[in-house]
Amino acid sequence: MQKIRFDHVSKYFGEQKAVNDAHFTIEAGEFFTLLGPSGCGKTTLLRTIAGFYQQEEGDIWFGEQKINHVPTYKRNIGMVFQNYAIFPHMTVFDNVAYGLRARKVGKQEIEKRVMEALELVELSHLRDRIPSNMSGGQQQRIALARAIVIRPGLLLMDEPLSNLDAKLRIKMRSDIRNLQKELNITTIYVTHDQEEALAVSDRIAVMSEGVIQQIDTPQNIYSYPQNRFVANFIGTSNFMEARGNGCDASTGATKISVANRDFHVRLNRRYEGDVLLSIRPEKISISPDRAQNEGDLLGEIADVTYLGEKVSYLVKLADGSVLDIQQHAIEPDSLLRAKQRVNVNLNLEKAVIFDSNGQEVLYSAANGANRPIAATEKA
Repeated sequence: MQKIRFDHVSKYFGEQKAVNDAHFTIEAGEFFTLLGPSGCGKTTLLRTIAGFYQQEEGDIWFGEQKINHVPTYKRNIGMVFQNYAIFPHMTVFDNVAYGLRARKVGKQEIEKRVMEALELVELSHLRDRIPSNMSGGQQQRIALARAIVIRPGLLLMDEPLSNLDAKLRIKMRSDIRNLQKELNITTIYVTHDQEEALAVSDRIAVMSEGVIQQIDTPQNIYSYPQNRFVANFIGTSNFMEARGNGCDASTGATKISVANRDFHVRLNRRYEGDVLLSIRPEKISISPDRAQNEGDLLGEIADVTYLGEKVSYLVKLADGSVLDIQQHAIEPDSLLRAKQRVNVNLNLEKAVIFDSNGQEVLYSAANGANRPIAATEKA
């Protein structure tokens, strides 16, 4: 197990900063994921950790050792690549044994450790097979066994499941997570797949244009994004422009005007001006247009998408804005219909409110007891 520390690390390609001032720590035994769109710098950072690239600024530490100039082969790293990098002419056993033979490990020890690794990935019965005749999932298991057989202090995985079909990806990500916890290896995992990152990680670093936007647990990344990019990249979110109008001296609440309603919300600080609301589709309540509760908005269902375990409604509000609203475990006979009028409750206590630039969190349920205290119809 290795504790990894990045001390203001930057990597350039010409004038472009591919990694910009990365400054954080990965704990020993942690499953840590670098997540972001293509070109955001996550693979560059991974390759810098491995020693394939040399950073221009900052230091990387493995425990108490600064490894800036330590060559890759001395960093005790296991790597699993997107393309597997399996030797097609070698048997499964010989592929897994390759790193041990390069380290001059004895024959009996190689036999023992290779078979242990193959047992862990459930491939011991295929030790004499040629990988070119095996499935993508089996080849990925070979690559994983080859990475862990050397008993690395750090395991690096670069988009390891992107070449597999959807069902196999789900199984493999579960297998990788379970194996990592069993072996207790510090793991850094690169992916652009949000669901994959949420499923396997202890913590996630969301990256954009070389900059780490937020580091947190999957639950906090999803529920309490720190800026608009994170809210938009992780899952689905409804964004609504609104206006903050002054602060009530007696209650400390700011009037937020959105979709012909005024909501009173206690923000993190005094604020007046445009704001941006981010609300997850499953956090919004929807019901048939009957008795309207205080704070409900009136809307009409524009589209219904039934997905089995959930149903997605596109609802057009009176001000012309359209919301994506999701309900789970809906019986088919209780589905709402297109063109049907509905009441919509935004449940603002479950929203995140940003400043107009989407960079500062003005309100979030993560801040504790902040709750909207009233809603009134605008004149």
